[in-house]
Amino acid sequence: MLHIAVFGNSKWSLLMKDILEKEYSDLLIQDGKEGIIVDALVVLGAPQNDSEISVREFAQRYADGKMIAIIIPKEYYIHHNNLVLAFLRSGIDINDIYDGIRLNDRVRTIPKLVAGLITPTLSDPYLSYLEFHVADHCNLNCKYCTHYSPLVTEPVFTDYEQFSSDLRQLKKYIPDIGIIRILGGEPLLNPDLGKFIALTRALYPASIITVVTNGLLIQQMSDDLLALMRDKMAFIHISFYPSLQEKIEEIKRFLYEQRIPYTITEMTTKFNKTQTLTPNTDEDFFYSCFQASCTCLQNGKLAPCYAPFTTKYFNAAFSKELPTDEGIDLYDDELTLIDLKTALLRPMQRCQYCVSGDPYPWEIVGKHSVLEDWVVDFG
Repeated sequence: MLHIAVFGNSKWSLLMKDILEKEYSDLLIQDGKEGIIVDALVVLGAPQNDSEISVREFAQRYADGKMIAIIIPKEYYIHHNNLVLAFLRSGIDINDIYDGIRLNDRVRTIPKLVAGLITPTLSDPYLSYLEFHVADHCNLNCKYCTHYSPLVTEPVFTDYEQFSSDLRQLKKYIPDIGIIRILGGEPLLNPDLGKFIALTRALYPASIITVVTNGLLIQQMSDDLLALMRDKMAFIHISFYPSLQEKIEEIKRFLYEQRIPYTITEMTTKFNKTQTLTPNTDEDFFYSCFQASCTCLQNGKLAPCYAPFTTKYFNAAFSKELPTDEGIDLYDDELTLIDLKTALLRPMQRCQYCVSGDPYPWEIVGKHSVLEDWVVDFG
């Protein structure tokens, strides 16, 4: 028998385990192959019972040959990229990490779906997460902002026609995405935001679409935009900063009355300063960086995070030459799905200029920003 693990302990994990051990295993046996046993559920926190093990324990059992693979249900779209990086960091071969299909009660009654229950993550035409900017500038301008929005000296909006072409090109390789987040800067500054939402929904009907905003402009959203968001099932995610504290309850009430679903972070009181001017040659840092799982689309390219696309503002402000414009060219005729997904799991040159950093009190940066506001080694 083939001994494997499934990530998570939710109903989706348990359903995946049950189908793997029954219907899917039966198909393997009928095909003259070995059946499957799910030995454990892998969890991020402390195991709560004998059926659960930690990532570290799974890595040890994998190294000892006691388990040969792990399956990640698609319902864990928030954790997926970070999980894959964590497993790679722990010594798991990428070819032994599998994606499950989207699960529902009908899966086990349809033989075709059961037969395609799992796919090696590198050859699965799926991304768990995608983000893109619709505005690079912002109306809040936080010091230490890793998107460099305060350094954008004039309004910069993403070109819709270029974006439309890029998203359609990405669709050729990736027809399914778990969650798509529309960012900035401040996305509500873009008067054409509705067009970006509508196109995204048209091309990715099963995705969760969310607009990530600091909230300051929510009550100024037009009736047309609000109606479109309801129609296209897009919701709001509020990054809660101290400047919003006095209005937050009013904003939540507004969204409730407008029937716009929303999520909200805890209030941010500290930002980490994470940039260095001294190259960091520890490639292992990439596999522990939370931003390395924030796949970003910009100007025909895809990258593990937004830094290659926004560092140009830092370079222009302080006459530096950090790497920019890296990424995967979606219009490369020789690009394959496996090439694309493999590249997203490798550090870029720009990654050499990031560190874990230390927390600093949140504050708004002034008009005359200095190098100290952005890097740990400014002296």
